[in-house]
Amino acid sequence: MATLADAIPEHPPRGTLETALRGAAILLVAASWLSAALFGAYILAFYGGTLAGGAPDRWNENLPRLHEAATSLATIAIGAHFVTGGILLLLGPIQLIAAIRNRIPALHRWLGRLYVLAAAIAGLGGLGFILAKGTVGGPAMDIGFGLYGALMVLCAALAFTNGRARRIEVHRAWAIRLFALAIGSWLYRMEYGFWFLLFGTAGHTPDFRGGFDLVMDFAFYLPNLAVAEAFIRARRADAAPALRIGAVAALLGASAFILLATWQFANRMWLPGMASGLGALGG
Repeated sequence: MATLADAIPEHPPRGTLETALRGAAILLVAASWLSAALFGAYILAFYGGTLAGGAPDRWNENLPRLHEAATSLATIAIGAHFVTGGILLLLGPIQLIAAIRNRIPALHRWLGRLYVLAAAIAGLGGLGFILAKGTVGGPAMDIGFGLYGALMVLCAALAFTNGRARRIEVHRAWAIRLFALAIGSWLYRMEYGFWFLLFGTAGHTPDFRGGFDLVMDFAFYLPNLAVAEAFIRARRADAAPALRIGAVAALLGASAFILLATWQFANRMWLPGMASGLGALGG
């Protein structure tokens, strides 16, 4: 299973733009390692800990109506979405380590299969939740989040089938797109956090139907795909210099956002949330 790091050339690139593209990609990978692993650990500790501790209603502390006793099938679906989403974020750093890919390719392949399976379950779990009870944000959120789940399943399937067929370049491209989608739920929370920090609740309503909410129904994953697509195309030998410059700028901007957001969220939410979830498990 390949991801963003697999697209980084194994040999030193030639030319300033190629070097800048490679360096920007490595920086984004490193930032993603740290942040995604922390968020994945938080998801598993908080949601898994509160569930195992008999307090699944605490899921509603972060998003309303996630857990309701009358809709058990929806709870199972969203629970599967959370667990496999956490696995995706925790597996990502391992899949990005070049030494493992090169020295233990069998492990990389088996973890890749698990990664694809987790992505498919995460996407289907989210779709199952929407079909069972809908989202708190109504039709717009249903469509936005439903498209997100469908794209996750599609990218997982295409990454897997092209990998099995040994179409390595195509496989890598779909794996990069899958990685960009997999971090969407993590970015969704961080983007909301920054909006609230800068603008308060402007554009947000408790039922998630405000102006900003409507934008975020799609903005937590479509820009990720745009950055991934720019990177995929900028890697090509015949890529225009302007495209490579744009890709470098996008990767550097994404890295800066991730590092700043990670610092804020780890201190304010993720570390306290992990402690709270594990505390519920121990209780």
